[in-house]
Amino acid sequence: MKITKAFLPLGLTIAVVISVALSAMIWTNPAQYERNRQRSSNTPTTELNSRPKQDVYLPTQVVYTNGSGNQELLNNRKVNLTTEIREALSKWDLGRIRRVDVKSQAVYMKFLTTKSSILLSYGAPVNVKLFNTVFNSNLGRSATQFSRIMVPLDNSKHIYLLDDKDQEVYQVTVKKGNNKQLNKILKENLFRIDIKMQWLNGSAVPYVMNNVTVQSYSYLVNQQSTDYFTTRLLNKGESTNVSAKKNKDNTIYSDGASQQLTVYHKKGTALYEDYSALQASLSFSQALNASYSAVKAVGIPMENLRYYGYNHTNSTVTYRSFVEGFPIFNQSNYGAARIQMLSQGVRRYYFSLYSLQVPVPTDKKSVSLPSTQSVIDQLTAAGYSKKKITTVQLGYQWLASSSSDKVVNLTPTWYVFYDGSWKTYSQMLKQ
Repeated sequence: MKITKAFLPLGLTIAVVISVALSAMIWTNPAQYERNRQRSSNTPTTELNSRPKQDVYLPTQVVYTNGSGNQELLNNRKVNLTTEIREALSKWDLGRIRRVDVKSQAVYMKFLTTKSSILLSYGAPVNVKLFNTVFNSNLGRSATQFSRIMVPLDNSKHIYLLDDKDQEVYQVTVKKGNNKQLNKILKENLFRIDIKMQWLNGSAVPYVMNNVTVQSYSYLVNQQSTDYFTTRLLNKGESTNVSAKKNKDNTIYSDGASQQLTVYHKKGTALYEDYSALQASLSFSQALNASYSAVKAVGIPMENLRYYGYNHTNSTVTYRSFVEGFPIFNQSNYGAARIQMLSQGVRRYYFSLYSLQVPVPTDKKSVSLPSTQSVIDQLTAAGYSKKKITTVQLGYQWLASSSSDKVVNLTPTWYVFYDGSWKTYSQMLKQ
């Protein structure tokens, strides 16, 4: 008994020393601790939460023009409308593609407002090569770029690819295909908004003609742990030594060579930088393919992710999350992810740590929004220059819930691309 009592203080001292040493190790190099913990519990796989390219690069907007020329912005709250239309068009056998001579902006607008047609629109340009991937086709002229697909419903002989930027039209011959499935889709219980395609400073915009009521939503959100991203991006499951430097607003993780990950804790965002890519300047197709591969490599959930923007100057591709057919703009300053691949061999991935999980019951009511013209009129009356308004888009504003940090409220509003950046019209009016 005396021997046991004598050893108790010594054992306690040893336990305290070990505890302090372990705490110091975790504090000075948390990435190493987190990485080892993740390996023993939930090591991620490369394909986790990924979606095929043909889903991420689907069109983001569907406009129906009836036989009288009236136009509607369509959405299906039960199933993905663009996926349904893609499945129908993928069964068609397409043939020759040729450029149509378009002599004026007015002639181009006639293609956007063709009676008895569906107009599928992208948030940014794509090319024929990507069209072939999405719609299971084999068209030539793979480098040809466009931003819209117009499908006549009373004539199955042709479809048209439209490029707003240069107001070019390409006619695609339909060798085999019919509109029965498309007409069936249009008879579903769809959410319809009366619109009219009009020009706004060189861009074709679907003007919402009247006040519109749009549903609000609440979602459970998930925040991926930092160790999840350090494992995927910095050591890729290997035994690479990752160091961590804690600052006031962020923590910088580095592999000590050419890669680092900066996590901004308050914003819930991250920036991954890789200086070892050693690539030449990327073509448009290469940028779209490489950015998709990058998003998969990062491991952010892709269930609601869609291609939304491309900047040729700095080879940057933007992806946004979509809910009920409308984009979320302020999930972060750049949407869900922005992939930048510079010719100097530098790659930068900006992405949000947060992602939507499942919708939850909410007492948030639907929101009544003014027409497009009313929004523009209010802004110009407040002193904003109409010439600096590139486009106006219905979208969702990501707002933290006051009741729980695990819930986010998605509130519909108008977003205005003004002088090079997206802002809510209410925010602009308050300023």
